[in-house]
Amino acid sequence: MEIIVGKNAGICLVAQKAIDRMLEEAKKDSVYCIGEIVHNRNVVESLEKVGINFIKKVEESKGTIIIGAHGVSKDIYESIKKTNKEVIDLTCPKVMNVKKIAEEYFEKGYFIIIFGKPNHSEVLGIKSIAKNECVNIANKDQVSETLNRIKDKNRILIISQTTFSSAKFDEIVEEIKKQLKMDVILEVKKTVCSTTEIRQKETKEIAKKVNAMIIVGDKESSNTNELYSIACKYCDNTQFVLNAEELDFSLIKKDDKIGIMAGASTPKEDIYKIKNALLEFEKINKKED
Repeated sequence: MEIIVGKNAGICLVAQKAIDRMLEEAKKDSVYCIGEIVHNRNVVESLEKVGINFIKKVEESKGTIIIGAHGVSKDIYESIKKTNKEVIDLTCPKVMNVKKIAEEYFEKGYFIIIFGKPNHSEVLGIKSIAKNECVNIANKDQVSETLNRIKDKNRILIISQTTFSSAKFDEIVEEIKKQLKMDVILEVKKTVCSTTEIRQKETKEIAKKVNAMIIVGDKESSNTNELYSIACKYCDNTQFVLNAEELDFSLIKKDDKIGIMAGASTPKEDIYKIKNALLEFEKINKKED
């Protein structure tokens, strides 16, 4: 058995720093995080065990308020300010940059097209800035209907959720340019995170040369779902698991070449446990031979 673990697999630097800061804050009493710090159940549960309270409404907070890596919408920011409580903003700088771009162009009178998951925290945050002057697109099939709805707009900005598919971004932009009328001013800002792009490219490269592919992460994680989608295109035998306990060994053969990739919110230890479980499986099979 040969196991290839992606060099860029697993938790990103920003998410790790946010988690480390939360672990430090957990030493204090009454610490509350709005939403999830990252989209990974293992991470959230481990933080709950050390005393972090995860809440959905600002009113539920009785102490320090932490804003997670995906950020929150404008109205929630305003509600937090009114509490006069200590606030620790751990929003990813790249997410903050997308919001800054959205605000800048909204003030210039641009209508904003946002590529991404409709109910994702990042997308909701951008929508809260652009108010009614925005629309969300998740795939190429929505282009015609969207452009028909906004045919009176003459200034359009295209941005995206930072964890959106890089390839899909280019594909949708190309389709929009094909269908857009000539007198529209179009600004395109590819706000897909560079590390997300690198991780997606590496997933494709690994999936092309293995017999089995394992994507590690939470199914609520947009960027991990994208890795799974990419892997499935190039490797028919692809599993999407949260941890080693979810591995389906009936899909693994002792002489397989296996690729492992993980999303930006997946702890490194979860990847190591997957690899160790595969090595243990190989060891047991060798004994039986």
